[in-house]
Amino acid sequence: MIQNYRMNKIKMLWSILFLILPPVLLVVYLDPSSMFSLRNFFENIFGSIFFIDFPIGMCLLHYHYPALFRHRKSGHYSIVPWGIFFFVCWGVIALEMFLEIQFGRYPENGFSVACAYFFGWAYIWITMIPIGLLYLIFRGIRKKWKSVRKKNSE
Repeated sequence: MIQNYRMNKIKMLWSILFLILPPVLLVVYLDPSSMFSLRNFFENIFGSIFFIDFPIGMCLLHYHYPALFRHRKSGHYSIVPWGIFFFVCWGVIALEMFLEIQFGRYPENGFSVACAYFFGWAYIWITMIPIGLLYLIFRGIRKKWKSVRKKNSE
């Protein structure tokens, strides 16, 4: 039992490392000048983790725990997890804009502030749509593969 717990903990640490390492490497490779300012470097890393890992994490959550995405009584898909996901995404975007204003880095016009506060939930769609489509293609291929293997075994 303890051995199994340790293995799960090690797998979880490796998966966290796998989710954090690519955005850091992307920032270092694609924007090496951001390393001159520690604040810009961490801001870019957080942005890439947010826009890459949140959608991937949501797809992994759906893959491993599909019951979380179904209504308990009816069994139909529930929109509550997606609502929580987009609410958290909106909160992160609004908080980032708020912190930018508090640190004195004002946007050039008020329109960008209004867009961040009213449409901050929509920014995650930029990466959620392609990652979600890749996830759906993966699930479809996996489903077809299982049906082909099941037919061949009979």
